[in-house]
Amino acid sequence: MSLRNETGHWVAQLQLGHDACEKSAGPYEVDIDHMAAKCEDSESILISAKIAAAPSTTMITQSKSPKVPTVLGYELVPGQGYYKLHTDVNTWHGAKMICEEEGAHLMVINSEKEVKSVKPILDKNSNIAGGVHTDWIWIGFHDLYDEGKFVTIFNDTLESTGYVNWGGGEGSGGKSENCGLLHQSLLLADYPCNAKDGFLCEIEL
Repeated sequence: MSLRNETGHWVAQLQLGHDACEKSAGPYEVDIDHMAAKCEDSESILISAKIAAAPSTTMITQSKSPKVPTVLGYELVPGQGYYKLHTDVNTWHGAKMICEEEGAHLMVINSEKEVKSVKPILDKNSNIAGGVHTDWIWIGFHDLYDEGKFVTIFNDTLESTGYVNWGGGEGSGGKSENCGLLHQSLLLADYPCNAKDGFLCEIEL
């Protein structure tokens, strides 16, 4: 619910419930995070909640097979990880949430070798999706916390990842351009987070 209380304050309340069968493993871990972004006169707040439990013995055995992520359409890049390019366009926050729902995260580029190794995935999936060309895709970095200071979704500085290759004029887009994109030419850019583009999810080895 979202309403103004008797003192004039706006209050938004969200309830998240999770039911599991008796055979589900426990104990459960609950992780709640939030992110706030300001753009001129407006402010948006994203709350992300995750409930997790250790897998059963059967699931642990299955997870040793490299074929498990392929059920969700992930491709193995030897020595790097599993990757999936979503051509169903979404906002940056929406893309981040979808990756996490799949047990992955928006791709964080850790080296030039890694980004070059996923280029074949980008090349064969370069098409029109939802009216938006997938030459540009969302990946896991932003400057939502401090304008001009780009960090990954794990709060590491972009410089510390080992790959900073901005396109011409990119990386200084101002208050309206806060979320990270990767071009098919392997250049980086920042763009408004509410724009809709394809995105690349990653499951690390």
